Amino acid sequence: MGYADVGADVFMALGMVASYAAGALPLAFSVAAVVYVLTGLVYAELASTYPYAGGAQVYAARGLGDAAGFVAGWALILSYTVDVALFSLAAAGYLSYFLPWLASRVELFGLGVRSVSACAALVSASLTALNLVGIRGSSRLNEAMVALGLTVQALLLIVGLASLDLESLSASISEVGSPGARPGVSYLPGIDLRTQNFLYASTLAMSSFVGVESIAQAAEEIRRPHRWIPVATKLSVASVLVFALGLSAVGVGTVGWRALAAAEERPLTALAFSLPLIGPIASPVVAATGFAINLVSANTGIIGVSRVAYSMGKYGLLPSWFRVVHRRWRTPARTVLTFGAIGSAAALVGGLDSVADVYAFGALISYLLVHLSVIKLRNMDRDAYRPWRSPGSVSISGREVPLVGAAGALATASMLALVAAMHPVGRTMGSAWIAAGLAVYASYRRAVGLPILGRLSGSAVKPASRVLDVLVPLEPRFPPEVIAEAVSSALRDRARVHLLAAVDPTSPGAASEAEELSRFLDEVASLLRDRVAGVGASLRWGDPADATLEEARRGSYDLILILAGRRPVKGSPGGIISRLTRDLPGRLEVVRWGSSW
Repeated sequence: MGYADVGADVFMALGMVASYAAGALPLAFSVAAVVYVLTGLVYAELASTYPYAGGAQVYAARGLGDAAGFVAGWALILSYTVDVALFSLAAAGYLSYFLPWLASRVELFGLGVRSVSACAALVSASLTALNLVGIRGSSRLNEAMVALGLTVQALLLIVGLASLDLESLSASISEVGSPGARPGVSYLPGIDLRTQNFLYASTLAMSSFVGVESIAQAAEEIRRPHRWIPVATKLSVASVLVFALGLSAVGVGTVGWRALAAAEERPLTALAFSLPLIGPIASPVVAATGFAINLVSANTGIIGVSRVAYSMGKYGLLPSWFRVVHRRWRTPARTVLTFGAIGSAAALVGGLDSVADVYAFGALISYLLVHLSVIKLRNMDRDAYRPWRSPGSVSISGREVPLVGAAGALATASMLALVAAMHPVGRTMGSAWIAAGLAVYASYRRAVGLPILGRLSGSAVKPASRVLDVLVPLEPRFPPEVIAEAVSSALRDRARVHLLAAVDPTSPGAASEAEELSRFLDEVASLLRDRVAGVGASLRWGDPADATLEEARRGSYDLILILAGRRPVKGSPGGIISRLTRDLPGRLEVVRWGSSW
């Protein structure tokens, strides 16, 4: 799903970005990739911690409130709706390789429209009908086309790298931005035109990376989401980066940016045709694959918009009308039909550039709120179990600030500012969409008696599980390395561990025993420090069983973990186990570890 929603983007965007970035095409993709990587890492953390369908609107509602959740979801609905139009246009562009007459214009409803736009509208309408009657066939289509897309892109990349002219690539990259003013761009005063064209290209390249949230949309349907969501997200990010950056470099270093720009609606066919040996055979295969994979991406737009709208209706951010399921087909037919029709209309009247403007605008607003949400949620849900954390954090005034979230918020805000400043269509249509949505949201919340700025939907979202506070009574008869391995294997990073040891004050040599136990606890704690969520230790005087019971009653522990051998040995903790089972029922777990115990 992650690749299906993002992997097609390079088929669509390569020529469009080349026409503005010129030879610096790989650099434009690299700039946009920064936002993509940071956003992907944040989604990997949030989707595994809060495995709810809805993605951005769920995280924003939980962290920032219902109004922010609505804006995040509504902006994502815009992105998904435009996704249908954008990739239907791209699919029709690759189809024109086999049907050259699609380059002409036709009379439709008394208006002259491009044949490729009429074809794209027909594609959008067909996908809408497919999703109306059921998602099963839709999902099977995705699986087959993704396999084909991966195979063809890998072949292009391998052959292209083998024939790459490094001198030509180096010379081309130094040409940053196409010369002269281009129509449809709001140029800023006082900045060189080439530089502005490159910046504009970088914002267009952002459309190549929209869709990283698609895995999060299916979080409720994934078995063991805490394990598979981070893996799937990181693999999706890595594969898309390899193909986007690799194919952009191959394109500039072989066929050149001008040829890619001239074939804007099907750029990879121009690249394929230029490759030695396989060119004449590869170009029709690439054209067929481009049509298929863009068809899949348009299809994921319809799937995505239906899930987001359904989730927003479920959590009270949109009227319940949007979550009604068709009696016969068991699909959210109203949502599919409404937004599928908007996508078809956008494909009919819009061009590739203008539709991509709106696409990036909606996605960037949603991504910005996701980055701000992860900063808030790290502190709001301190005890949440996070199967995977985005790397790096700092503490400011006692609050944890994840570095990936902070950097992502800054990068996304910068990209959004460029889109708003330089893309008149995206700025106008995107702002109108958000304003209309907020009016609907405010009217609906007032009508049903809900506060506009409340946190009702966010309060219904809880982390999948939380970090447990665990008491671990220890005896020095096991080596520290073995104890650390046993505890970390049993608890992983789901727990804050408190180690406890006790010394009988009446025993001979109690003082030296206390010193030895203190060093023992410090060594075990040191070994555990990077393996669990947190670790502490204390040494008590008295009977071990009494000390354990006293500490368990005094502290707010969720669990008492006892380490025991596989076979009984002299001095086994059976007495402690029986007393804890009797006095603290339901809070004891015994772990048997190691064949030698």
